[in-house]
Amino acid sequence: MITADIIVLVGCILFVLIGAMVGFGKGLKFFTSGIFGIIISVFVCYLIFGFVLDWDAVRNLLDKFNDWLKDSGDVGTFFADIHTDRILLAIVLFIIVQILRIIIVKIIKGIVEIDNILFKIINKILGAAFFFAVALAILLIVFQIVAWIGGDTAANFASELKDSIFKLDDLFANNPLKAIFEK
Repeated sequence: MITADIIVLVGCILFVLIGAMVGFGKGLKFFTSGIFGIIISVFVCYLIFGFVLDWDAVRNLLDKFNDWLKDSGDVGTFFADIHTDRILLAIVLFIIVQILRIIIVKIIKGIVEIDNILFKIINKILGAAFFFAVALAILLIVFQIVAWIGGDTAANFASELKDSIFKLDDLFANNPLKAIFEK
């Protein structure tokens, strides 16, 4: 067992214990409120923007908006040229995602925090699993940042992860976040 394995194991155990104490409802609310919620909404918008942009209804609406801008004169043509339609689509999409995120979190939090012994146990188990997933996400983000730094830092980091019981070297080399951020 290498030092990185011990750090990951201790970190995961701490996160699981905190998750079990806090519960899923409060943990989900914490990780989806404030700046975390905004980051999640921006990320979701990033993932679905192209999909929504390809819808015929949305495309037709944006084309009509661009035509209206171009008919408005030089200023309108300028705004059409800088794709104001896509900026407005991103803003509207962000607002919709924010509202849906808040509604979904309130519904889930309300369900898992029902004052019943069965739901309390489920809340604690889901809280532990959720916080374990958060610990794993933090690990993947750290690995991706080190990969972005690259050079000797990434090479030395990768060599320190060799012979990991948890196969951290394989996880570093095949980080799933790489597919999201490096298209």
